[in-house]
Amino acid sequence: MTVGGEATATGNGQTVCVTGAGGYIGSWIVKLLLEKGYAVRGTVRNPDDAKNAHLRGLAGAAERLVLCKADLLDGDALRAAIAGCHGVFHTASPITDDPGGTACGCVGSPFSDGRRLVKVVR
Repeated sequence: MTVGGEATATGNGQTVCVTGAGGYIGSWIVKLLLEKGYAVRGTVRNPDDAKNAHLRGLAGAAERLVLCKADLLDGDALRAAIAGCHGVFHTASPITDDPGGTACGCVGSPFSDGRRLVKVVR
């Protein structure tokens, strides 16, 4: 946010989780949250993967970004990433290594009506 030409932080030390932080939309959300002063916990498939370097290079990332390994179909991993967060931006989509599987079939099972994600957050 800019007030009178000066940038002001609005995060007030709050932590927000962004699922799919390494994706196009997730990356932009992480960038904007860091710029606003939020601490960000981003979920990615592999935090050590070089393709996440763009996230680590963002302003404020060294101090306020934690990348967590999380598979969307693993409720315990999501609970750990979301625990203590003030909000969640859910931008990730589960994928399958099964060449015969489809994203729709994969999504339909655990996230068919959204209740499973809400249950994980509780």
